[in-house]
Amino acid sequence: LTGSLSITSSDQSMFERAQGEKVTLPCTFVLSENDEGPLDIEWVLIPADNQKKEQIIIMYAVDRIYNHYYAATTGRMQFTSPDPRSGDGSLDILNLKSSDTGTYQCKVKKAPGVQSQKIQLSVLVKPARTKCSIEGSQEIGNDIILKCVSQEGSPLLSYDWRRVAGTQELP
Repeated sequence: LTGSLSITSSDQSMFERAQGEKVTLPCTFVLSENDEGPLDIEWVLIPADNQKKEQIIIMYAVDRIYNHYYAATTGRMQFTSPDPRSGDGSLDILNLKSSDTGTYQCKVKKAPGVQSQKIQLSVLVKPARTKCSIEGSQEIGNDIILKCVSQEGSPLLSYDWRRVAGTQELP
């Protein structure tokens, strides 16, 4: 549609950040002379776990910002611009948590124009201390299982085993 509002920030649709960092999800837009209705900007979180429902996290409507919809994000999510009418509806997320991972959708409406854009956010978590153990009797001729596991970390950790003493090859 020519002469309708358009979202101009479509350069990056995937972000990876570490837990505790800040991220700005872009959502800039240009209005048209044909758009006469009230401006409405809404950010929705579509969680990675599809058992959970979509959540409105912040919205701008009737010249006000509403940001109290989703308790888990209160105080950590805000519009980048103090005045989203400027054409910048980008979202700042502070102190990232692993539960912030998911798909974020920015919807901009000013009748008759409506546009939306989705952005994928992955919050990476440092691995927790790895715990290692041995299962089985440590006697010649017996089988044992060497285990290492970490309770936290994303992406999932992989382990590489090497013998550090002796000359015999491991199977």
